[in-house]
Amino acid sequence: MQFTSLENLRQLTPKYDFLIAIDSDGTIFDSMEIKHKDCFIGTLIRHFGLAAITHEVHEVWNYVNIFSINRGTNRFKALLLCFDYLKKIERISVQNIILPNLKFLRAYLDKYDTLSNETIKTMIAEARGIKKDEFQILLDWSEGVNKAVEKTVFNLPPMLGAMETLKKLQNRADLVVVSNTPLGTLHREWNDNNINQYIRCIGGQETGNKTDMLTALSTKYSSEQVLVIGDSPGDLKAAKNTNTLFFPILPMKEEKSWELFLKEGQERFFNHQFKGEFQDKCITDFHNVLQSKPPW
Repeated sequence: MQFTSLENLRQLTPKYDFLIAIDSDGTIFDSMEIKHKDCFIGTLIRHFGLAAITHEVHEVWNYVNIFSINRGTNRFKALLLCFDYLKKIERISVQNIILPNLKFLRAYLDKYDTLSNETIKTMIAEARGIKKDEFQILLDWSEGVNKAVEKTVFNLPPMLGAMETLKKLQNRADLVVVSNTPLGTLHREWNDNNINQYIRCIGGQETGNKTDMLTALSTKYSSEQVLVIGDSPGDLKAAKNTNTLFFPILPMKEEKSWELFLKEGQERFFNHQFKGEFQDKCITDFHNVLQSKPPW
């Protein structure tokens, strides 16, 4: 596995005047549901002893990570959100089901900007006694997720529109992956599908957060010549934080989104006609498909 640091991204030499930063899960690969429903949730139930509230865990985790405005957030942030929601569900409180104390997780989120297994290992090395055990559970869960993904998610090709876009854009813009997914998983999925040939580099969970990655990449380009393509509010936030452009891949409407980009979005981007009415409508449509209130 090739490790990509923020410094690696800063040193990337532009080949073209345009930069396109592309997310992976839910954007290039239709992988959000299989990863969360088949890999994250089962591992979560096993490692935190949540068999008694399996239904609620499924409902809450899927809402946070697939259907809500928190879609695509880092797994450790999602874990805290999930438990915060579970504590408020009446059936769980009435049955006096004890959920884990997550003060250690909050401390971790407060301390680090780069949230990954590597920084969890640093917390374990620095902790003592019961805190060390708490962080070890967190690491065991995350590593368990990675193993489940490796065993479960294979033979999953890119979306048709995504593949066509990569082929068309490779000689017009510098293409890079900017993702919250661990680097090992990203390299495996892009290499297995032979689409790594279209991109300059891959930034993942261990590299940094998306804003930091985009900041490192975009300094050599004009802001209106940098485009972020993604399916989560985190992608939009990174684009806003760096004053760059954003095109959403709408959840559950992925193929139509890629069709729109191929038909209209790409030429608007290269012709400096993307910002304004076209981008604003795309972002409005994006907000409309995500839920801001849980259904329970």
